Amino acid sequence: MIDWGILVLPGAVLLIIPIAIIAGYRRSMGSIMMSGALATFAFAAFWLVFGGTTNVARNLLASGILLYGGVLLALATWVLSLNAAAQTRRWGWVAALLVAGYLTVAAMYASFSLPPCFSGPGDEFTCPSPDQLRQLLLALGYLACPVVGLVYGIRVTGRHPRKPPQGLMISPLGAEPPLDAARTDSGPETAES
Repeated sequence: MIDWGILVLPGAVLLIIPIAIIAGYRRSMGSIMMSGALATFAFAAFWLVFGGTTNVARNLLASGILLYGGVLLALATWVLSLNAAAQTRRWGWVAALLVAGYLTVAAMYASFSLPPCFSGPGDEFTCPSPDQLRQLLLALGYLACPVVGLVYGIRVTGRHPRKPPQGLMISPLGAEPPLDAARTDSGPETAES
């Protein structure tokens, strides 16, 4: 029989994606910026506060939630920003996002090849001393995708659409012509009323 109580926490962490998307809905790139910022925060806390994958056993619940939530938010950031960049045909950003996503996935795979902590005598955890350069590269790899997605959301939001030249205006294809243009097309008005 399935213990449904075990599935409550992982299921609740899944709700972080719609929460991030809904929280940023007011701005055009708000969902990308919100999920990118939260993923960056989760990964930074996972690596800087909890020591990354070498010290997961010391605080399994907190570091597990940060890692799981960060992975979900990084995936949401990546998908949302790739979609937005492809729709607007910003191919340089598409390439940067693809490379950043690859680096993040590669760092995730590589991080689990690190030697884990072991339970020593007296229920104390003993961890092999981590290679600092490898830890730094893995942390930067984890941060690659959410940071590039966050930068994309901020940079694209800051740009304003180009204004048409003086005297021209842009309107949707099905819009009614302006009132002045309708009068000039119908010819001179007559005084018959």
